Amino acid sequence: MTGTEMLDLLGLRLEDPSETNFTEATKLDTINVAIHLVVNAMDNAFLSELETLDDDKTVTAGKIKISNVLSYTPIRKSITVVYDETNNVYCSIIEAKDIKRTENSYLTGSTTNPICYIFGDFIYFQPTSIALADVWYLKEPSEFVSTGATGNQLNKSAECELNQALHPIVVDLAEGQLWKMDNKLDRSQAAQASGMVFVETLNSRYPSERPKGIGTAGRQL
Repeated sequence: MTGTEMLDLLGLRLEDPSETNFTEATKLDTINVAIHLVVNAMDNAFLSELETLDDDKTVTAGKIKISNVLSYTPIRKSITVVYDETNNVYCSIIEAKDIKRTENSYLTGSTTNPICYIFGDFIYFQPTSIALADVWYLKEPSEFVSTGATGNQLNKSAECELNQALHPIVVDLAEGQLWKMDNKLDRSQAAQASGMVFVETLNSRYPSERPKGIGTAGRQL
């Protein structure tokens, strides 16, 4: 659905097609909030439309400042793959809390087995001699605006960035927020519950439907 189609559908659901009770600006705000709610609730597997690759990014003194170097802000620090362009090998991504283990000479990052971790606004690399890296991540979704879209924005006439299967969930959650503003708590709860049922159903199905790779049978990832 486009932003305009979502607005029209909300108008019908709210019994307010002429926008007497809820302005277009208010509805767009709730749609944008709902998009972020969906993104934060869904398994990453359902967010492939947000997958982004920034290649040949400069690594300075063993780190990349995310907000300065990457094209977009990653959601939930969802940096999924990092490739060491200097040594032509993929980095092993570890958690910051495990960096202490790299003091062991067998676990420290090397040119043949580089490692990286995310802490704050930085991606840190071992070895620090890495000069270029490619970064795969899930970006923040674009938000709808009525006119004058710039940067990470979409004109309301554009298609929602998320997979089409998630569009009804966005509308349900937006509707729930709007009914809550109107103090119609029963209708708000019904709309919110409808959206969350879809979220839970899709998320619960994915473990059994995800692709099976070599050596992954019976393994929980």
